[in-house]
Amino acid sequence: MTITGKALAGWLLAVGALSVAGALSASSARAEEGGFVCMEESQEKCDHENRNIDLFIRGRDAFDAGRESGDLNEARRLALELMERKDQRHGKALMEFIYVQVSLGVHRNFVEAYRWIESDIAAGTKYTRLDLGWVRDKLAARMTPEQLAEAKKPQ
Repeated sequence: MTITGKALAGWLLAVGALSVAGALSASSARAEEGGFVCMEESQEKCDHENRNIDLFIRGRDAFDAGRESGDLNEARRLALELMERKDQRHGKALMEFIYVQVSLGVHRNFVEAYRWIESDIAAGTKYTRLDLGWVRDKLAARMTPEQLAEAKKPQ
């Protein structure tokens, strides 16, 4: 039996399609069994990433609640936890959201917010789209002289 080039190409295409379909159905079966297929090198890395995403979602929820209540402490705590876990992308994004709200006077404890900013400035923390000096100055313009004096006291 002689196989023409056209027949061989068709056969290879069919085998390739079956291989892809088999891989997809195997992956689909694994996803149905466990609910999620880890695409990282290890389950440990997937667990770490999943925890970070969970923290970010909780942080966004705390941010939304804090904008309503005037207390951004929980959102900041979760942002700092993300940064401690080496997830700078999500942690810093959340902190940028928080600091924009601080500059608008949303966080009711101005003294506390001022100290947050000063602490970040002293630590050399940089944000891609946010100047902490600008945030501090916007907040300071909203503060009474007494609040500003209190914020500048060493702790």
